[in-house]
Amino acid sequence: VVYYFLLPIGAAYFQDLFKIKVWGPVNVGILFALSEFVVAWTIAAVYAKRANKEFDSMAAEIINDAHNIK
Repeated sequence: VVYYFLLPIGAAYFQDLFKIKVWGPVNVGILFALSEFVVAWTIAAVYAKRANKEFDSMAAEIINDAHNIK
């Protein structure tokens, strides 16, 4: 969440940093904004990998316990 809020904070308070040209019309602000997509997809991939390992087995255990209740 902190990384997400760094974009509007940086754009508001560190405008000179965000205006630095990197390549042609691309500046630090645009690269930072695009990096948020990379971070979001990485977090989603890590969560999905962990969910497939841990949460699916936990859900199966809960289902088995529910079937055994009479």
